[in-house]
Amino acid sequence: MQTHIISLLVEDLPGVLTRMSGMFTMRGINITSLTVSPCEKDGLSRMTVVIDGSEKVLEQVRKQLSNLIEVVKVVDLAENKAIIRDLCLMKIHVRDSNARSTVMQLAETYGAEIVDATLDSVIIEVTDDPKRIDRLVNLMKQFGVKQLFRTGVTAIGRDTGLER
Repeated sequence: MQTHIISLLVEDLPGVLTRMSGMFTMRGINITSLTVSPCEKDGLSRMTVVIDGSEKVLEQVRKQLSNLIEVVKVVDLAENKAIIRDLCLMKIHVRDSNARSTVMQLAETYGAEIVDATLDSVIIEVTDDPKRIDRLVNLMKQFGVKQLFRTGVTAIGRDTGLER
């Protein structure tokens, strides 16, 4: 099993997301991350879909997506040829000043920002590679993660000099 990131350019119409997710459901493919937003072209949206599967599964998905009438473009983004990011907001329990200090040092090490603090918790925000965020989350679990929110993966292909 391999993680695949698929970037789609789709028409910005009601029901497109439902048809897309239905296509994955009918094939028994789990979407591990999905983001949708407006893009640089009026009337279109950009979707980033992350799935786990073999190369064969990826090829089937690409063909099926290309057949959907609302899909304008399908691109498989290889990790080494894309900038991949996720945003995470995490509320961490801090039982004392020692724990608070350690949480703040770890946050700083990972480039996270403290966006709120109370006597018993700290909320941090970090935007980074999803795997790096996973490592930070695992470190924070020792303190007690009260709440965790992630936006999902978004990615953009690196400029190869061929897309003009």
